[in-house]
Amino acid sequence: MRLLLYIGGLAVIVVGVLIAVVLTGGEEEEASALGVTAPASDPQPAPRRYRPSVQTRRAMAVSGEEREKGMDTAGELNEKTVMHFGGEFEKKWHADREKLGRERHKEMERLWFQGRRPRGDPESILKLEQILQEYPDTNRAACAAFELGHHYIRSRSMSMGLGDRRKQAEKYWRMVDDRYPDSLCEYNAHPAALSKLAMAAWVHRYTDPASARRLLEEVIKKHAGETDHLGQPLEATANRLLDQIK
Repeated sequence: MRLLLYIGGLAVIVVGVLIAVVLTGGEEEEASALGVTAPASDPQPAPRRYRPSVQTRRAMAVSGEEREKGMDTAGELNEKTVMHFGGEFEKKWHADREKLGRERHKEMERLWFQGRRPRGDPESILKLEQILQEYPDTNRAACAAFELGHHYIRSRSMSMGLGDRRKQAEKYWRMVDDRYPDSLCEYNAHPAALSKLAMAAWVHRYTDPASARRLLEEVIKKHAGETDHLGQPLEATANRLLDQIK
């Protein structure tokens, strides 16, 4: 009798284990079918991302089709589209046009849009250098000088070596800070402050780390509240670079 009771109890345990296995397996199969998997460990916090500014989010919300309606055949900004790229930038854009006249301003903007990309391309460089030669006293010249620095530092197709390209890039970035300290580019980005960040990140951190740190400290002190084209605070970017440069 005791033997029968023992066997019966063992059978109940075995059946219970089998039911649990079946149920667990079914849940896993269902989760897999839904594209859900259990984490192998505690999830890590997502990296911090800066939320774009209100005006940047509004600009990003404008569809490509709507922007194209306001672009002319050359693809540059006009009265219908410039308002989407930042109020302060818009004022400077109109000031350039009033200074140059519509036709000369249109030609300058054409050079700008054709010269920005591809970076490092000789034709692109010539177009931006033409802006500096023919329209040196404009807000757009600051944007052209800033981009020229990136053209030189990023290109590997040029015959000049890396050291010479760094010197050329630094020349243009210093030009922005020296000649155009109050200029703005699209989305109210500040090219003077961005040029200091670029010099620290692409030139001085490799050639003179102490100078790189001074440039970054200057951005934090003198450019508090200024942002890049994504609405990210420049002092935050400078602080991150400071942590990397010893």
